[in-house]
Amino acid sequence: MNKKFLSIITVITIFSSFSSSIKSQIKDTIKINEVIIKATKTDETLQDAPASISFMNSTGIRETGVENIEDLNAIIPNLFIPNHGSRLTSPVYIRGIGSRINSQAVGLYVDNIPYFESGSFNFELFDISSIEVLRGPQGTLYGRNTMGGLINITTSPVLDQKVMTLGVDYGNYNRLKTVLHYNTPVTDKLSMSIDGAYTRSDGFFTNTYLNNSPDSYNLYSGRLKIKYDVSEKLKINFVASYEKNDENGYPYAIYDTTTQTRSDINYNEKSFYNRDLFSTGANIKYDASSFILTSSTSYQYLKDEQAIDQDFTPKDLFFVDQNRKHHTIVQEFTIKSKNESRINWIGGVFGFLQNKDKDVDVFYGDDAVEMYHLPGPITKYKTYSQPTTGAAAYGQVSIPFHRFNFTAGIRLDYERDDMEYNYDMELNGNYSNVQYVDTFNTYTQILPKAVISYMFNSDINTYVSVSKGYKAGGFNSTFERDEDISFDPESSINYEWGLKSELFNRRLSVNLAMFYIDWKDQQVYQPVPSGHGAMLKNAGRTTSKGFELETTYTPISNFRAWMNFGYNDVTYDDYQNSETIDYSGNKLPYIPVFTVSTGASYMKKLNGNFCKSLTFAADYRYIGKFYWNDANSAYQSGYGLLGANISINTHKNFRFGIYGKNLLDTDYNSFYFEALGNSYVQQGDPLQVSGFVKIYF
Repeated sequence: MNKKFLSIITVITIFSSFSSSIKSQIKDTIKINEVIIKATKTDETLQDAPASISFMNSTGIRETGVENIEDLNAIIPNLFIPNHGSRLTSPVYIRGIGSRINSQAVGLYVDNIPYFESGSFNFELFDISSIEVLRGPQGTLYGRNTMGGLINITTSPVLDQKVMTLGVDYGNYNRLKTVLHYNTPVTDKLSMSIDGAYTRSDGFFTNTYLNNSPDSYNLYSGRLKIKYDVSEKLKINFVASYEKNDENGYPYAIYDTTTQTRSDINYNEKSFYNRDLFSTGANIKYDASSFILTSSTSYQYLKDEQAIDQDFTPKDLFFVDQNRKHHTIVQEFTIKSKNESRINWIGGVFGFLQNKDKDVDVFYGDDAVEMYHLPGPITKYKTYSQPTTGAAAYGQVSIPFHRFNFTAGIRLDYERDDMEYNYDMELNGNYSNVQYVDTFNTYTQILPKAVISYMFNSDINTYVSVSKGYKAGGFNSTFERDEDISFDPESSINYEWGLKSELFNRRLSVNLAMFYIDWKDQQVYQPVPSGHGAMLKNAGRTTSKGFELETTYTPISNFRAWMNFGYNDVTYDDYQNSETIDYSGNKLPYIPVFTVSTGASYMKKLNGNFCKSLTFAADYRYIGKFYWNDANSAYQSGYGLLGANISINTHKNFRFGIYGKNLLDTDYNSFYFEALGNSYVQQGDPLQVSGFVKIYF
């Protein structure tokens, strides 16, 4: 209690000390800068784009302590990303639409490179220029697996000047983060930047059986960017990034759903997750007299290994070793009108090729042999080869008429998904083949979109939209019956109304969006019949409805306050899990009923010879109650997280300060699952405090 009280008093005292300075400058006039949203592909401003969009610049990212996409929880309304315990996967939910396993239902692009696999979603964010989150289906321009929305991340641009910075953070739990950035012109047309980062932590938790930390990690990251302005009309941008992470896993503890309490982390086999992630892409832009032509080419390679004590108990039951290799090649061509055109249009073609190979070895321990009365030691060897190809063509046009603007778009999406699966078993030293599958599925989908927007004046506009979302079907990596080998596509129709406004000389922005989603053939996470693994099955029908409210107030140039609120009610309308279990009317798991984020930042100019300015920022996020399972028998109560950031800029080209996360040391669970007849949870991250320094050479 004393620690929580001290954290609150510290934040209030520091912020109160700035209040008189804010009041003295409140008469100043400041207009919110126009923000161009890159993810719409049409160069629309944040306020003019007829969609529910959240935007964070580099300052907002730094002040709220966003270091990976999981840190966006609650800051972005109706966005929830549970901490899975490793970077193996990152389930992302927007407006209740997401996926626990297999492909995501939310798209992710980084520097125009698509990240198709959930295993690549969680990477260290450093030197980030902006984060855009588009809510609702983005199928017309982005196609498959963007049914919930899209996250678009842009790293810092290459500059035509020499810049070098070094940043070091150090905090409790022996957490260290170092980032080096170097930017330099090579010729008058060619410039480049190089980034390197190293992050480590001793972890927050302890496995009492092994007396080690199940969540310690080391991360090594690098990025190269090249900008080549061939001429005024032709520009080329190249990026290559690499991240290697070595981490222990997993901080899972047995959970009692009756008392809503967790036991100690206590299992006998050391587990880990290692990953190599390489991404590269080239974007070529040609600016003709009446149109803009772009080519985007990218390649991503993911190689990882997961070794995991699957029962998470002191008994020697099951141990799984999984290895994956993914290769993904994407090519897209677009042609669009220029901004000065009266009628705005865009068209494009898109294609990808993805090879996914996976080996899964399951070892049955001595206790499993005894408990399940097995004839002897058993090891199961499963291999998967899943090449996937896809192609699409799309177009969108926007036509103004007086104060109205009419937008219509359509996309034709095609995909072929192959799988070759082989299952061998070793029993008492003898090998036998259990199952072999060689099959494929194809999916074709038409994704339309229609929007009508109306401009009351230059500061207030409204829109109504209807769009279709789609997530392709696929193959389960764990199945025990032939009918569970594959699952069908799912789709949704999103109805949305929005109002965007900038008031009081554009010092206050208020954006509101209300939505209703009709969701069919939902891909639902389920344990396999034996409980040894999970798979996807198609449920019947689901409804998601709610709204997002985002407000930002900037009365003066160095003060900003915000409040974001999201409400999301997601209910199974028709979900017959089995002959005896009907989940119709239940709430979907992992969907908070509401999210709240509020905070402020203020920069005070100083007249000292050493210090140039002092910046203080604080934010509070609250995530409402949500259920962990379809039965709604396990849940997480609502909880709040307080963060703060204090930094000093000096005249000597460096910045230093301190920041904290979860300053109230709130106790909550960040992940839950069921297996082998047990329930398991992962505890949320505790209070963290770090000091930092950044030097500008």
